[in-house]
Amino acid sequence: MVYGGKPSRGCRTCRARRIKCDEGKPTCKRCEKSRRECGGYRPEFEIVHRDQTGSTVRRLRKAGDAQQQQPTTPRPFVFIQEEPQPWRRRQSPSPSPVSALTIPLAHRASCYFASNFILVPVGVAPHGFMEYLVPLMDTEPSESALRYAFNACAFALLGNRARADSINLAQLSLKEHTLALAQTHKALGHPAAASTDSTLAAVLLLCLYESITAIKESRMLAWRTHIDGAVHIVQTRGREDMCRTRLGTLLFTAVRHHLVSRVLSSGLQLPFGADWWMSGGDTESLFANCQRFNLKFSELRAEANQLLANASRSPESLAQMHETAKRIQGLDQEVASWLASIPGEFRFRTVCLVPADGPETPSGNFGEKEAFPGRVDVYPDFVSAMAWNMARVSRLLIASLNIRIAARVCAPADYRTTPEYKTSKRICEGTITDIIASVPYHLGWRMHGKGLGGPGLSTFACGEEGTCKALPGLFLIWTLTCVKNHDMSTEKQREWAKGRLKFIAEEVGLKYAHIVNEANLRFPSMMIRRDGMLATGLDPLQVINEARMAKAVPHTPESMTSPSPRPSG
Repeated sequence: MVYGGKPSRGCRTCRARRIKCDEGKPTCKRCEKSRRECGGYRPEFEIVHRDQTGSTVRRLRKAGDAQQQQPTTPRPFVFIQEEPQPWRRRQSPSPSPVSALTIPLAHRASCYFASNFILVPVGVAPHGFMEYLVPLMDTEPSESALRYAFNACAFALLGNRARADSINLAQLSLKEHTLALAQTHKALGHPAAASTDSTLAAVLLLCLYESITAIKESRMLAWRTHIDGAVHIVQTRGREDMCRTRLGTLLFTAVRHHLVSRVLSSGLQLPFGADWWMSGGDTESLFANCQRFNLKFSELRAEANQLLANASRSPESLAQMHETAKRIQGLDQEVASWLASIPGEFRFRTVCLVPADGPETPSGNFGEKEAFPGRVDVYPDFVSAMAWNMARVSRLLIASLNIRIAARVCAPADYRTTPEYKTSKRICEGTITDIIASVPYHLGWRMHGKGLGGPGLSTFACGEEGTCKALPGLFLIWTLTCVKNHDMSTEKQREWAKGRLKFIAEEVGLKYAHIVNEANLRFPSMMIRRDGMLATGLDPLQVINEARMAKAVPHTPESMTSPSPRPSG
């Protein structure tokens, strides 16, 4: 729509007959004299900003086609190459010029992805995320694995959150994903291209694609396979060679981040050890410190798993368990001390307290509430918020491992009577409350019309600061999964966490949240049951419950203070 001079204000009937209208009100006198039904008058806004004619639309399209043929300077973040494909234009002509003036779908998807996932450090913001894509995409050819992988992610994300008329964005995304897999396989088979920065970046984008699309039957396996492939590329190139350049350092740190997710969610042993991974890349940021804690935990968990799989209760075995428990508690103290020492510019602040039943939290299903009753905190940026939650999740996992050790040492007595359990329970309850208070900030919750993040310059690569971005939603998936599955969460907290995961899957567009939401797990209780079954063939929780029933006394702290006799040997 553009202003095109003095328009006709005649009634619709006279304009259709192409005669001069006397513009009489409420009806035209010409229509009245000719006994015709007056079509009425157009609104003033429609008159001034009227539709362009078909000839104007044709001129605009010709001008656009001519401009596309001329060489232009590449614009940042317009990563997807334009191609004359049939999905780019509507099949039937339209009298409205909107389709000719709208940004092409490929550019829209590209910028949408960049505005949701690529964080570039700007000003005082020290943290970035996936910023390695900016220099890499500027030099990549249109048929490279990285281009196809980026296209697949961009179309998938846009398709999950927006409609594009009759265009099947899921089909476009799948096509680009298939081409990305083929080109990646081809690159991995070529010695010169197998370990390049662009090939590694393409593999990392394929990991992200699985989180965006998350087809239940195959995506979990594919996600793990891509991470294993990225680790193999790092191993082939070598840590020192990768970290000689800033781009290589960013990629090494990104692979380490994916590896942390891999080992924590699967329980697998960490390849090369924590010290190897923390001797390169980013080692000083908040994010790096949290990765260090998670990698140390994964090593401790691997040692504890070997001890807990052993049925022996010899003095040597129990001494080893006590020693491991001390190291576990020492790691938790290290994390707690680090959290207390975080500089003020990276700390959160509480902006409001949500009542248990008020206008912001109407009574009803907790899964539908945007904010859980209690504190609502804000952070200086999304990466800082993620670092805090990574450390908090570390404390949840460490406390759970400590309870598992205590359960084995005190068996067959009820481990919930031990001092270790009471201490860990207190830590977990406070940590879960802190995590829940951070979620509204991540998901753009607004209270009384004011954004929780406050004004400021966005560090996303392009686009405007929106109420809800995909990157913080991605950060939250693992964190909310731990809250949902933890024994120390209340039923209301668990229900609320599941509701937020559903929101991330359906509104933010990260379908992986649906998969973790459907998993019905509890820890550490399920881990304790597995440990007992592996070591003795007995279910320790069943033994505890049978002992309670045999005593036939109320389940009170006083009745549980005297543990049952332990078997010798």
